[in-house]
Amino acid sequence: MVITEYIRRLPRSWDSFFLVTTRLGDPMTVCLIAIIIGTWAFTERSIRLAIAAASIPATLTIGYGLKLFFERARPLIDLGYNLRLDSFSFPSGHSSGSMIAYGLLSYIAWLSLPTPWNLVIAVILGVVPFAVGISRIYLGVHYPSDVVVGWGLGLVVLAIVIFVVRPLS
Repeated sequence: MVITEYIRRLPRSWDSFFLVTTRLGDPMTVCLIAIIIGTWAFTERSIRLAIAAASIPATLTIGYGLKLFFERARPLIDLGYNLRLDSFSFPSGHSSGSMIAYGLLSYIAWLSLPTPWNLVIAVILGVVPFAVGISRIYLGVHYPSDVVVGWGLGLVVLAIVIFVVRPLS
């Protein structure tokens, strides 16, 4: 596939960057974000914010269910990165988890921080899911379609949280 070949041709000097970036989308990392938001919800006594926090592990659970349903094998690429690969490929959990977690943080930053910091932080946080998805292709553990569908899943849940749950209203 053209996208995979293009990303995999990036210089090997990017290995460290993408290994760190992929950790930002790790289920443990995004669940830690959910715990932090959930703790904030508890201190604010906000059920809407608590629901928003719960949407992060819920998204991961939905993605895992889809992996079990589709049972798509991971790409056959010799990695050598010592990554744990004990699940199926489709959709990318790192991509969906990072989209909902960092998307939610971006939304919170946009509404909560003073200008211009709200814009700066929201944009930085908004870029993270895309970097995580690219890292998954670069590291050879996902096909581009896995990543795109992962982003889509996270984006759908994020839209529901922002426009239906409205955690900060």
